[in-house]
Amino acid sequence: MNSLRIHLSAALLGVLVVALLLFSFRTVDRAEAVLQPEIERKAAAVAESSAALVGKALALGIPLDRLQGLGEHLQRIVADNPDIAFITLRNSAGASLYGSPAPQAGADDAATVEAPVAGAPGGLSVVVWLDPDFAAEVVSTLWIDLVIVMFVTAMVALELVYVGFGAGLYAAIEGVENRLRSMRRGDLRLHLPIDAGGEFGRLARSLDGRLDRLHAAYASLRQRVVERGDKAAQQALEMLHARFGLGERVIEAPGRVIAVRAPLFVFMLAEELTRPFLPGYIKALAQPVPGLSPEFVASLPMVTFLVVVAASQPLLGGTTERLGRRRALVLGALLGVAGYVASAFAGGLLGLSLARAVSGLGFAMVFVAAQGFVIDSTNQRQRSSGMAMFISAILVAGLCGPPIGGILADRIGVPGAFVVAGGFAAVSLVLACLCMPAAEPQRPRGPAIRWSDFGRIVASPSMAALLFLCAMPAKIILVAFCFFLVPLEMQALGASQSTTGRMLMIYPIAMVLLVPTFAALADRWDMRASFVAGGGVLAGSSAFVLATASTDIPVIGVMLLGLGLGQAISIAALSGLVGDLGRQLPAGVSETSVYGIFRLVERTGNALGPLIAGGLLGVYGFSTTVMLIGGATALCALTFALTTILARPANLELPSAGS
Repeated sequence: MNSLRIHLSAALLGVLVVALLLFSFRTVDRAEAVLQPEIERKAAAVAESSAALVGKALALGIPLDRLQGLGEHLQRIVADNPDIAFITLRNSAGASLYGSPAPQAGADDAATVEAPVAGAPGGLSVVVWLDPDFAAEVVSTLWIDLVIVMFVTAMVALELVYVGFGAGLYAAIEGVENRLRSMRRGDLRLHLPIDAGGEFGRLARSLDGRLDRLHAAYASLRQRVVERGDKAAQQALEMLHARFGLGERVIEAPGRVIAVRAPLFVFMLAEELTRPFLPGYIKALAQPVPGLSPEFVASLPMVTFLVVVAASQPLLGGTTERLGRRRALVLGALLGVAGYVASAFAGGLLGLSLARAVSGLGFAMVFVAAQGFVIDSTNQRQRSSGMAMFISAILVAGLCGPPIGGILADRIGVPGAFVVAGGFAAVSLVLACLCMPAAEPQRPRGPAIRWSDFGRIVASPSMAALLFLCAMPAKIILVAFCFFLVPLEMQALGASQSTTGRMLMIYPIAMVLLVPTFAALADRWDMRASFVAGGGVLAGSSAFVLATASTDIPVIGVMLLGLGLGQAISIAALSGLVGDLGRQLPAGVSETSVYGIFRLVERTGNALGPLIAGGLLGVYGFSTTVMLIGGATALCALTFALTTILARPANLELPSAGS
C-alpha cells in the first residue's frame, strides 16, 4: 500500500518547488534586465576616470609617448574587473597607443564604451571593451545558486512538514496505515492509541475499538476454556494467538521521539554552514608562529573545537540527565549562539580558538542531549528506529549546510555568515522550548564509558584493529579532507565560497544515498568485516586520483566522490562489527562501554584530522598530503583485514547481530 503520507508530502513539496521555480525565473529575468546596463555604467566610469588620468598627465606637460606605467595601469584594470575584456588609449585614427592585452577572438562584437580625453590634441579617447561572456556567466552562477537554494529549501521544508505534522496529522495517517496494513496480512495485534483529532484520528480510534472488542472476546473465551480444562480448545486458541496475534500489542516507536528532530536539525545546520569558509577564515586571522607552518597554525582552532567535543561528550551524559534533556539542549544552543557570534568578531587566532571552544561545548551538549532524549523515549526494541531519525537529521543538515554557508560567505562575508549560524542556533533554542516536553523521565544510569573496561577492550586484537586501524583513520581522513584540506585548496585555486560549498555536498550526498543500501547488503551477506576493509581501502585510494592529473576542481570532486563511496560502504558495517566483536569480549564488559569507547576513538580521530593535515600541508603541499593520508588509511584497512584473518582464520566474516 502506497503511503498517504508520502503522497501528501510530495504534493506539498510540488507546490513549493513550483513556487520557487516561478520566483527563480522572475529573479533571473530581473537580473538580466538590470545587469547589462549596470555593467555599461561601470565601464563608462572606468573609461572616464582613465581618460581624466591621462588628461591630467598631459596637462602637466608630460609628452604622450612618455606616459610611463599607463600600460601596466590599464592591464591591472582588466585583471581586477572580469567584466572588462580590453581597455586602450587610442587616437582619432583608431590606432591603439596604450592598452591591456588584446581581447580574445569574438570580442570585436562586444559592446564598447568610449570616453574622450579632455583638452588632448588628436582626438584621444579611452575605449573599454566589455566581456560578452561575463553577463552569461553571472546568470549561470545565479541559476546554480538558485537551484542549490531550491534543493535546500525543499529539504528543510520536508523536515518542517515532518516535524509540524509528525505528532498530529502525520501520526494519525501513519497509525491508520499501520492498522490497515497489519489487518491485511492477518496481524490483529493491538496498537498504541492515537490522540490526534480529525478524520484519521477518529478512524484509527474506530479500528482500535473493534480490535479491543475482539481481544476482549478472545480473552474471555480463553479464560472460560482454561477454567473448563479443555486441552483441545486451548490448543485451538493458541493457534489463533500464533496466527493472528490475539492478546498481543504491537511495539511501535513512540511519537515523542520526533520532538527533538527540529531543534537538532537546525542546530546541526548552523555548524555545517561554517564548513566551506572556516579554514580560509582561520588562515586569514592566523599570525606567523616561529617554527610552525601557516597551515599547521590554521588547523589549531579546528582542533580546539574537535578536542572540546571529544573530551566533553563522555562527561555530559549525566549532566544532561540531571538538567533534563530539553534544558540541556537549550543550554547547548545558547552556548552555540555565543560561540558563533564571538567567531564573527574574533580579532585573532586566540579569540577565534576560544569562540570555537565555546561552540564545541555547545555542539557536544546538544548532541548528547538529543541522543539522550531518543534513548529516554524508546525501549531496546524501538532504539534502532529512534536512532535512525536522529542520524537522518544530522545527515540532512550536513547535506544542506555547506552550499548555503558558501553562498552566505560570498554574499555577506564570513562574519555575516557566522552571525547567521548564530541565528540558526537561536532558532534551535526556540524550537527546543516549543517542541520538546518540559517534564522528562529521569533514568539513573551508569557512565557511558567504564574506564576499567578500556584495557580489556583493546586487549582483543580484532577489536583493537577495528578501533585504531578503521574507526580512527576513517574520521581522520574525513575531517582532514572535507573540513580542512579541500576548503583551503579550493581557496588557493580561486574558487568562490559558493563553489566550495557545492563541492562539499558531494560527500554527504553519497552517504545519504548509499549508506542504507550497503548497510543492508553487509547484513544480508554477513560480510561486515569485508565491507569495513573494502570501504577503507576505497576511501583511502580515492586520494590517488590526484596523481593522475593536475590538481583542479573536477579532480577534487572525483576524490570526494570516492571518499564518500568508500565510507558509505564501511560506516554502517563498522558500527555493527563493533557490537559483534563486543559480544566476544570477557563477561562484564557492557555494550554501552564498548560503544562509548568506540565513539571516543572516533572523536579522537576527528581531532587528529586537521592537526595531521595542517602539519603535512605545510611541508608537502596539497596533493602529496592528500595521498599520504589516503595511502595511510588504505594501508590501515588492509592491515585490519590481515589481522582479522590471523585472529579468526576459519571465519573472516563475523556473524551479524541478528544471526
